[in-house]
Amino acid sequence: MYLRNPVAVTKSVMHSDQTLHGRFYQLMAGDHARLDNLLAEATDGAGVAATESYRRFREGLLRHISIEEKILLPAAQRRRGGTPLPLAEKLRLDHGALAALMMLPPSASTFRAVRAVLDAHNPLEESPGGVYEECESLIESELDEVLLQCESAPRVPVSPWVDSSKVFVAVKRVLLRAGYDEALLISPGTVPE
Repeated sequence: MYLRNPVAVTKSVMHSDQTLHGRFYQLMAGDHARLDNLLAEATDGAGVAATESYRRFREGLLRHISIEEKILLPAAQRRRGGTPLPLAEKLRLDHGALAALMMLPPSASTFRAVRAVLDAHNPLEESPGGVYEECESLIESELDEVLLQCESAPRVPVSPWVDSSKVFVAVKRVLLRAGYDEALLISPGTVPE
């Protein structure tokens, strides 16, 4: 459907050569794979199990974003003498779009938009020379401390989703500001073309 192959992603992360991808990369890319699996379960499932998978996906995604925003990006910026990573602004726009999408109820339209953002966003972090490799290199001297901060990062409180046309319009604006086509979201009750 709209999903990357989470099994392939999980295998590539879990079987990575430690010399190619260090502990920080494996932690964060492994979390991407876990989140991809939850999104697949929510998208492909039905009933209580799908709702529970989506609830866990929302909680996990918002915690993952929080780790990157509150720990990773500031640590990298400190190590760069106060200069943000070149991709920091784009990552923050994507994080805003994903957080906004988490306000919407689960639907094919919501899932399609989330998947589109993740498919563009995750390679920026996971690709060779991407943000995770760059950050791991920058924070090498404080890696253990940063890993501990990431692993002990608290849950992010998650509000119930909102089924409102005002929220829907606001989320479309956030998607557009982040550089995504607002048509990724189809208004409830609209038949897709």
